[in-house]
Amino acid sequence: MTTGENTVGDVFSAGAEEFHSWSRVLWDPVGGATADVAALTGGESVLDACCGAGASALPAARAVGAAGRVDAVDLADGLLAIGERRAREEGLANIRFHRHEVTSWPVPGPGYDVVQCGLGVFFFPDMDRDSAALTRMLRPGGRFVVTVWEKGALSGWQTALRGAVLTERDLPRPPQMEQLARIDTADTLAAWLTDLGGSEPQVVQRRFDAPLSPETGWELATGSGARRMLDGLSPAAVERVRAEFTARLTADSVTDLDVRVLTGTARFPG
Repeated sequence: MTTGENTVGDVFSAGAEEFHSWSRVLWDPVGGATADVAALTGGESVLDACCGAGASALPAARAVGAAGRVDAVDLADGLLAIGERRAREEGLANIRFHRHEVTSWPVPGPGYDVVQCGLGVFFFPDMDRDSAALTRMLRPGGRFVVTVWEKGALSGWQTALRGAVLTERDLPRPPQMEQLARIDTADTLAAWLTDLGGSEPQVVQRRFDAPLSPETGWELATGSGARRMLDGLSPAAVERVRAEFTARLTADSVTDLDVRVLTGTARFPG
């Protein structure tokens, strides 16, 4: 998967430590919400697609226990290394992290009980085609679980960052934002799961408090998919963007990230 000159994996690997700095207050709560909606039970098998540093894969491994298994797949080497480290620190022996294109991941046996993807499907080159490929990795009756940003989430941070970057370069709307806009409400996410071939779709909305400062906001900018907005800018230009970003956050009194996510699940024939 590519975005501009860099693959998605390259973008996230380059900002792996900045990404992980947000794990406790952002990625882990969102990942935990994903695993909660998956309603995992002991002994189940799970594919965590676009696993990052393990935000949803680690709670999945805890939930399925020693008799279960979790395959966590991503293209970002830097994030995978962090996930492996976290699993070792917890003593989780039932999870494996793999660098692989997730849509061509070789499915073991009859398929997974659950395929989950937290904040990842809208990064696929073709969200419908590639998500459908994930649903075919399920055993008959297995659950597909997807978490996405809810419409309006992160708006203050995003507005400040995009406005700051626009002072240095043109910035076309990225294709992943167009894809996300198709599934960023409870109704549209449920309808999309049905269109993929799912049954019994359910959507849960969660909101989290995530305090934001100019310093942590910049860490998120350089440690998430937003980092690619800075690709190709000179170091001096990046510093100007950072200063403008800080000024805009301060002027607009943005002190909270406004984290809102939707997690949808449906059963698939496999």
